[in-house]
Amino acid sequence: MPKTPNFWTKKNLISFTLLPFSFVYFLGFLLVNFFTKTYKISKPVICVGNIIAGGAGKTPTAIALGKILNEMGVNFAFLSRGYMSDGSEFLLLKDKEKYKINQVGDEPLLLAQTAPTFVSKNRLFGAKEIERMSQFQAIVLDDGMQNNSLHRDFVIMVVDGNVGFGNGFLIPAGPMREPLCAGLKKVDLIVAIGKTPDALMKKISGKKIVKAKVTPLNLKNFSGQKLIAFCGLAYPKKFFSFLANEGLDVVETHDFADHHNYKLHELENLHQIAKEKKATLITTKKDWVKFPKLFQEKISYLDVELQFENKELLISELTKIL
Repeated sequence: MPKTPNFWTKKNLISFTLLPFSFVYFLGFLLVNFFTKTYKISKPVICVGNIIAGGAGKTPTAIALGKILNEMGVNFAFLSRGYMSDGSEFLLLKDKEKYKINQVGDEPLLLAQTAPTFVSKNRLFGAKEIERMSQFQAIVLDDGMQNNSLHRDFVIMVVDGNVGFGNGFLIPAGPMREPLCAGLKKVDLIVAIGKTPDALMKKISGKKIVKAKVTPLNLKNFSGQKLIAFCGLAYPKKFFSFLANEGLDVVETHDFADHHNYKLHELENLHQIAKEKKATLITTKKDWVKFPKLFQEKISYLDVELQFENKELLISELTKIL
């Protein structure tokens, strides 16, 4: 997967040049939605999605939501798309078991630590399979705001205060998966992560909003050390800035494309650089879960948790559909 283009964050000549292709993308979006028939299953489907291509904080939000559902005593399952490169149609991930990253992707590996997680390239097919399992009362759909084949009973859109909606243009001129007005029509609640500028709040006004913040859990493990930070995220600067804002001594950074599948030589090179500079490597858990066990023992990750500021509103809304 290529790195997120810099022009996605701000309008410039490149983004304006690509606008004709965004128009083609929009026409395709309209045609797909027009011809897609929506199917409703018998169990509530909660969708946690975003309107931009990566970087909004969807997976941490899904995990935090999952913990709330566990507290509420709701037996649910996560449903994620994954890659399914081996041709499988439907797969149950079990925590602690090892899966090929090109089969399931990184996000399902994180979700599986909170609740039973199923992976299916066809969301409707996956949902129908879970529907047949009597032990599950509900499904939490990881992503899928733009997929109308499956009816969603409750849609949560995640917005990051730092990233917002980028330059506001549709793919490929910008990061938008669909027009903002179209996305907001299907949203029941918005989770706004971090400091949210007034201009961004104005764009999402009129919707129920739950504010949230990312809290580090193991910060003390890295205090007083020289750190070399690396990650494969849509917006790697978010991670690097977070470390700096928390007072950690980051002496060097390395960024890779979102969902990057690390090669052994890349990890060996990073380990060697850290050794030569007498520094400690630090990455995200999303990256760390993809490493071979040997490098999981050598490389540490910053463990974080998303915390909702007005959790009661979210619980109240969930109770209405469960």
